[in-house]
Amino acid sequence: MELRYPGLLLVVGGVVLALLTLLALSAVRRRRPRRAGPADAAVANSGLLTALPEYRRALRHHRVRLLLFSLSAVLLGGGALVGAARPVAVDIERPSTRNRDIVLCLDVSGSMAPYDAELVRTFSRLATQFEGERIGLLIFNSSAVTVFPLTDDYEFIRDELHIALRSLSGDREFEYFFAGTFNGAGTSLIGDGLASCVSAFDRVDTSRARSVVFATDNHVAGEPIMDLEEATEMAVARRVRVYGLNPEEWGQDEQSITMRDLVCSTAGDYYVMSDPAAVDGIVAAVTAQEATTIESAPRRLVGDSPALAIAFAGLGLAGLITAGRRWRP
Repeated sequence: MELRYPGLLLVVGGVVLALLTLLALSAVRRRRPRRAGPADAAVANSGLLTALPEYRRALRHHRVRLLLFSLSAVLLGGGALVGAARPVAVDIERPSTRNRDIVLCLDVSGSMAPYDAELVRTFSRLATQFEGERIGLLIFNSSAVTVFPLTDDYEFIRDELHIALRSLSGDREFEYFFAGTFNGAGTSLIGDGLASCVSAFDRVDTSRARSVVFATDNHVAGEPIMDLEEATEMAVARRVRVYGLNPEEWGQDEQSITMRDLVCSTAGDYYVMSDPAAVDGIVAAVTAQEATTIESAPRRLVGDSPALAIAFAGLGLAGLITAGRRWRP
């Protein structure tokens, strides 16, 4: 425990010491022998009075009360003085964060809405369990839009994922959610979408584990700037793992095989929506990815700690009240 205003103790302590010194000098002067004056009078046979058991008992009680009064006054005054000096509790905290980044990359073409909604619902529940991980959300169709960048503000994340879930579930009140995803020619330009999601990570800080949850039906209609192979090469170069979710795999069709091979080349994995455990499997794979704990700079936390001073002052006040009552005849 420390005091916020320790100088106050020195000042008051000096004043008290000076008063005690004056009282001591005054007592010494009073003890010096002096001549008997006309006001002085001898009391005969006083020894008989002081020898009485009742007198001795009363004197003993008087001394106990006086001692209680003195100690209580010291406790009350000391507690009040320490409280005025503001006792504080000091603690050194070394906060740590988990260095894992996750970007939800959703193809929002019409056929994908139900699958996107399920994925968003799962991550909305998962956000309540994260501690230090950053999450971002990017949607794409013919063009890509960042709904929110990487952040660890989980209350904000839950609010945004709630809006995303309402819009993907067909709520017309939230149709604005798709604004900006139809600014190009074609639909489901998945190469451009994945490249935009890979670019959402920090380019400087490469110590954080990076994952993209990439949900698309893999039905490209149009000419993307980057094809899926080029986008996955970018992901490999930037150490981003891609976890692909394909809701419409028709057997071993060429598009599905290509998508599976490309996302697996990033050290990620490939899932089919017809698998009941697909979404949970993606979540388990992403959260199982190693996330090193980063120790932040130590912080000095200071908070008021008046309990001890209040306890001493309260004890002293109770003693004074008790001693005062006993002083009554």
